[in-house]
Amino acid sequence: MKVVIIGGGQVGSNVAKSLLESGCSVMLVEVRESVLKKLEKELPHESIVIGNGSDPSVLERAGITDADVVVAVAGKDEVNLVVSTIAKYEFDVPRVIARVVNPKNEWLFDEGMGVDVKFNQANILAHVVTHEIDAKSARDLLRH
Repeated sequence: MKVVIIGGGQVGSNVAKSLLESGCSVMLVEVRESVLKKLEKELPHESIVIGNGSDPSVLERAGITDADVVVAVAGKDEVNLVVSTIAKYEFDVPRVIARVVNPKNEWLFDEGMGVDVKFNQANILAHVVTHEIDAKSARDLLRH
């Protein structure tokens, strides 16, 4: 599977490492100098593309034309939405996954914007906490 990741911060770099360990072909796009220095120590050189992930020519250098999945995990919702739209409608990428940074913007991340799967870390964490509380309550009830 060929995956293009936009955003090399903590989320993007960890996703890239996991996918590379799984045998996927991964290209990670990042523009920030400080992040690139860190990435060069963590990822194979050939997996890093320097540039703005919302620039179609940079995406082409990253191999988006034959990508199976694009993962937009930049730190800004507007970047993730632009990347998603370009990936889906300009390059016809089969699967686009996008990170929602600000929960108030979640409503924007839909099929019309090119997003197949969205994830909002705040909502995921809230769900986990709620689930754990519910599970603990059920265990406590069963003990009595």
